[in-house]
Amino acid sequence: MDHAGWQFVHILLFVFWLGADVGVWLSMLFVRDARLAFATRVTIVRLAFLIDLAPRFAFALMIPVGTELARGLGVLPEAPALRPAAWAVGLGWCVLHLLVLHRKGTRLAARLRRLNVAFEAVAGIGLVGFASAALSGATHAGTVPAWFALKLLLFGLVFLVVLGIDTRFQPFSMLLATAPDGPTPAQQIAIRRATDRTLVWALLLYALLVAIAWLGKLKPI
Repeated sequence: MDHAGWQFVHILLFVFWLGADVGVWLSMLFVRDARLAFATRVTIVRLAFLIDLAPRFAFALMIPVGTELARGLGVLPEAPALRPAAWAVGLGWCVLHLLVLHRKGTRLAARLRRLNVAFEAVAGIGLVGFASAALSGATHAGTVPAWFALKLLLFGLVFLVVLGIDTRFQPFSMLLATAPDGPTPAQQIAIRRATDRTLVWALLLYALLVAIAWLGKLKPI
């Protein structure tokens, strides 16, 4: 596929990522609403888990598709193993998400969630570190264009924001854990607080995605 083709795929991934994630964001407004029947809130949570696959797949596939775009622009070093490694990571991450959902509630799903958290942490810290070195010119990474280095820095921050959401804020799981009778007043307060924090972190995620798209399109620096 030529560079224009990868650009088209990149746009589609961005649309599915941001669009579907906004759907999950809106579902949280209903999940936090104690006026709704518990069964209704549980149904919304289960639907949100399915919708959430779209942004997670898009996030994962941004790794290989972004690599293809960067190679086309000549902003990545020529390394024969880079492309297959990026595709292996992106597709492997998609499979992990499918298994976590399909085997939900099992030991395998719990282990895969821990693996997912570890990957998000390593990838986020690694990208932020590499991009910071490139922007400061501290290493050979300084040959990377400034706009691309800043884009990598923001992409690394996306990993860390998602890591925070995946580890610190779990309003959906908190609600499901109250079955079969639904949350007590104290549990409802905890769910509402967790939801509010998640909503704020999600808005930060969207701001980062918009900034990344702006840098990639306009290349202002």
